[in-house]
Amino acid sequence: MTNDPETQAPSWLRATGDPFRMLFELTHDAVIFRSMDERITFWNHAAEAQYGWTAAEAIGQRSHDLLRTQFPKALEQIKAELRASGRWEGELLYTTRAGRVVAVASRWSLQLDKDGTPCAILEINTDITDRKEGEEARRQVRDQLELRVQARTADLEAVNEALVESQERFRQMAENIREVFWLSNPTMTSIIYVSPAYQRIWGRTCQELYENPRSWFDAIHPEDRPRALQIFRAPLPEGGYEHAYRVIRPEGSVRWVLERGFPVRNNIGRFYRLVGIARDITERKNLETEILAISEREQRRIGQDLHDDLCQQLVGIEFLSQALQQQLAGQPHAVQASEIAQLIRAAIDHTRLLSRGLAPIELEAEGLMEGLRGLAARTRELFRVQCSFQCPTPVLVGDVTLGTYLYRIAQEAVTNGIKHGKAKQIEIRLAPAAEGAVLSVKDNGAGFSEKVRNPRGMGLRSMQYRADMIGGTFAIRPGVQGGTIVECAFPLPPNQPTTITKT
Repeated sequence: MTNDPETQAPSWLRATGDPFRMLFELTHDAVIFRSMDERITFWNHAAEAQYGWTAAEAIGQRSHDLLRTQFPKALEQIKAELRASGRWEGELLYTTRAGRVVAVASRWSLQLDKDGTPCAILEINTDITDRKEGEEARRQVRDQLELRVQARTADLEAVNEALVESQERFRQMAENIREVFWLSNPTMTSIIYVSPAYQRIWGRTCQELYENPRSWFDAIHPEDRPRALQIFRAPLPEGGYEHAYRVIRPEGSVRWVLERGFPVRNNIGRFYRLVGIARDITERKNLETEILAISEREQRRIGQDLHDDLCQQLVGIEFLSQALQQQLAGQPHAVQASEIAQLIRAAIDHTRLLSRGLAPIELEAEGLMEGLRGLAARTRELFRVQCSFQCPTPVLVGDVTLGTYLYRIAQEAVTNGIKHGKAKQIEIRLAPAAEGAVLSVKDNGAGFSEKVRNPRGMGLRSMQYRADMIGGTFAIRPGVQGGTIVECAFPLPPNQPTTITKT
């Protein structure tokens, strides 16, 4: 038996040509075709990425032997349900080539030949390992928070003949995959195809989109729309694009969407089609938001405790040491009592600096500017580096959440500059822009290190996430003369002036 994917793939798949195969290769889900004796006949790129075996290595293997599948119930019972209804859905555990156990939401569809005889099984797997781990992390965070509360009172090419002939199989796949597949002209002013999942996520019918392609953009949250439109105003990168935005459904609910688009070129290299995939990431965004909110509340609580409790106790000790100093006036130990009082005063000042960093933004329009000014001062005091805040024209940020997110971006950028770049000079800058304002942090450190750029690093991910949540754009790049520049351009709420005038 040969392991050549082209000869082992189902005959109807080989006949449909590139556009249909592209659908399988674009999806984030692992797509596997199995013969009735469980041997793998098709294995897409997502399956390679998720499980570690190439298509050439996997094809011809028995699926459940290769992946060491753990079933929720007996395999024969699952097969009986599949034969009876033509479909089966459930959660499975697979073991990857590297030995990691992953959880998948698996959907099986029985494929019939022209005589109606079962000939193959289409299996589509969505990796839900992160979701499972996220749910566990959220449970642990909630449990920990509860304990504290108790302790402290709390885009495809044009449709061709082969695709038309495969319409039914295409429909089955589109209905099984939960992402939105779409095919349009380069400017998305004409929609050629959109899968049924569009109705579930956008809350609007596919027919509405065909009749009015503009409705796709009209449904995007006003704060995120400028970023989405900007993608189509600039030349599309060869590698495509990816961005996240919010969609407002007709009844008013909001869904987060992660969209990926790729250019399709004809035989002479002209970009004439845009193919893309959009997936609903609302659950992930909500989880990230909840974890950040818990973290922010805890930081503020700790900052308040440092200020109201520890500082007050230290002040009391300072008074006692001063009284002791007076009582020992003229005696040999008077100098030591004076030194103790000075050390306690330094500890009080240091504790207050720490507490202000944990609860930085006040509920005033100028809170962000004051917070950034304080961040620069504390950085100078704590790390002994040159750190300045520049805001030539005052910028009004009246939303405390927006202000807090921006402060945390600046705080993380400053920390990275000192910790990873060993910077000695840092400039924090806030300035108005045409559609809002721009926050930037520039340092003279070692530069754009791989550690800072690592997309799995929590610091970079948290800065990118906060920028997404406020409808902003985030960039990190090397400075012209060395060092690193972190920049976040963000919109300001409607009807709010960009700047304020000092009187």
